[in-house]
Amino acid sequence: MREKQIGHRNYLRDLVMLKQTSLIDQIVTEIEEKIRSGQFKNGDMLASQDELAKTMGVSRASLREAFNRLQLMGLIKIKQGRGTFVRELTSGDFMSSLSSFLILNKESAIELLEARLEIESSVAKMAAEKGNKEKILKIEKILTRMGKAIKSDDLEKFIERDVQFHVAVAESCDNAIMIKIVGILRRLMKQLIERVFYDVVVDQHELMRATYHFHERVYDAILNRDPEGAKRAMQQHLDNVMERIMSSDKF
Repeated sequence: MREKQIGHRNYLRDLVMLKQTSLIDQIVTEIEEKIRSGQFKNGDMLASQDELAKTMGVSRASLREAFNRLQLMGLIKIKQGRGTFVRELTSGDFMSSLSSFLILNKESAIELLEARLEIESSVAKMAAEKGNKEKILKIEKILTRMGKAIKSDDLEKFIERDVQFHVAVAESCDNAIMIKIVGILRRLMKQLIERVFYDVVVDQHELMRATYHFHERVYDAILNRDPEGAKRAMQQHLDNVMERIMSSDKF
């Protein structure tokens, strides 16, 4: 009897969560459409969360979660103490249906990492084979900036350098198609990295240090012209990210 009661409570809890998720999706879609249509223009400051929640007929908690998603999608910027602003967007920025799906769904985020693992491990191998001194020096400079971001505990800057590192490795592979593919993935990569740091990881500083060391191993292999070592180091880096996501109950 007790097992049935527990099962029933779990069912009700899951049902409530499903309804809440559906509502948040609706809020995200509505605000996204207002941005897409120009009703909310680039640089506009949105009404306060209290006002907007009242206008839309939703709870402040649901709106807050929707805002978090919209920020991860790159459509708005929440500035503490100042308000919420529509980001300056271009026509190429509306990958939102795809990007929000990838970064908010654990299974699809893992699929994105699987794709990155195949692509970027090959890119790292090619960079070790073909990268010229100038492009390898660019990777080194970005790695140095990552280290400085750790020392200053600047997570936002560290995430920027993280993405720049992967793009610089791609640029070193001397293959226009591979560079283009990584460029297409760039925005999704940034959103996924932000989600891992902000929502999955408890000790952000620890992950910054671990990420730096993985990147350092990739760089060392490229510098030493070790294609298999570069490929292996990149695989280990992305495998580590995947393990963190799979083991997290927050994603």
